[in-house]
Amino acid sequence: MKLSEIREYIGNILDYQPSITSYQNQLNDIINENYFKLFSEKPFTFAQKQVLVDATKDLSLTTVTVIQNSAKIETGGTGQFPTDGSMDGQVIDILDVEYTVAWVASATVAYLTSAYVAAGGTPDATVKFRYLDMPQDCVEIMQVLKRSMQMTPAEPGRMVPVTRYEDEYWNLPLNEVNIPNYWVPFDDYSLVPPKAPTITAVTSGSGRGARTLEFAVSYVFAGRESALSPVTSIVLADTQIPALTITAIPNTSGMKRRVYVRCTEAGINKFYNIPESSSGNALLEYLPTSNGTLQYATDTDLTSFNDSFELTYTAYDGVDGNVQRIRMYPRQDQDYELTVRYMYRPKKLIDDADTPEFPSASHHVLAYMSLRDVFIKHNNEQQATLYDRKVAQEMLKIEQRYLNSIAKRYIKRFMDGGRTDPVPLYTPLIQT
Repeated sequence: MKLSEIREYIGNILDYQPSITSYQNQLNDIINENYFKLFSEKPFTFAQKQVLVDATKDLSLTTVTVIQNSAKIETGGTGQFPTDGSMDGQVIDILDVEYTVAWVASATVAYLTSAYVAAGGTPDATVKFRYLDMPQDCVEIMQVLKRSMQMTPAEPGRMVPVTRYEDEYWNLPLNEVNIPNYWVPFDDYSLVPPKAPTITAVTSGSGRGARTLEFAVSYVFAGRESALSPVTSIVLADTQIPALTITAIPNTSGMKRRVYVRCTEAGINKFYNIPESSSGNALLEYLPTSNGTLQYATDTDLTSFNDSFELTYTAYDGVDGNVQRIRMYPRQDQDYELTVRYMYRPKKLIDDADTPEFPSASHHVLAYMSLRDVFIKHNNEQQATLYDRKVAQEMLKIEQRYLNSIAKRYIKRFMDGGRTDPVPLYTPLIQT
């Protein structure tokens, strides 16, 4: 069922289907609230993802130039800083004092989140890749393991989860480096969204079409994205293009910025990350040092919002700025590619054609959940109770079909020395 079909089903039951945008948006919010709740309640198989996460070994740096009371650090020669973003947000140890890297500007220049406090000089340093950030749609981690073609003693295999209480009770050392066998949950990282962008109209050519555009901005730090800023709406004439004023922010923030636009009157209901056209570089992301007025020309013309627009640009994925983090114990002694299975939060249903990310045979449970909430809102206790029972019946079917179950099979696999042992194949419901 598409989002519009779920709404129509609800409207048929209520015998109330007004073509009022505000009402439809409220109904969409109720549907999405139940949609997210369904995915986060239990470890249904359709609510799980498996991804590969890189765990990087420590990076040794030689003769790093530091200046007292400055957040800027440099390396000479060809540079030693990785420019792929992997160092952003990680720990750097300089003379046994730990700092956090805000961002890497180039292979020779990086910035800390705070000023260097000791005397300046050219000491050696170590980048400790202590934290592993989970995908932003991660609700709960279920498994962390190092899979290989053949299990060997050098491979960690399935890693054992260690609770925060156990980590603190046993005082597990942060600097121990070896083959990792455990993973420890760390503090979640959250990004606050920026303020609403300043948008003005600039006269430029003609034939662009009279349109109303909505702009929003997000922060990006170490590959993690915040929620969107408050929306700024602007009405443009046929001869006008939008221009966004951007100001520089401190290097110690490490925050990059992305600009998003949508045009609901052209059927573009989701926000899309678009490039500016004033510099000729077609940038999609702006460094903390960026400032000035950025113009958005052809990509915001009324004729540009066609079928290819949604395939050309990346839509905002509805993240809320919260990221779950873990660390390995001991910290990884080499580069590993870890397999992480987790419960995920689906993308928000926005367009009428959007379809829930679980089997279609169970889509009507969203309609039942939403009808229950609507009847509660209208103080119709009898109908709310009726649909609550329908929800319970459907949830029982969904649990029987899509909940993880313990397998009752034994498999044989080759162990060291060529011996084969029967090993129980099982999948726990969830890791705690």
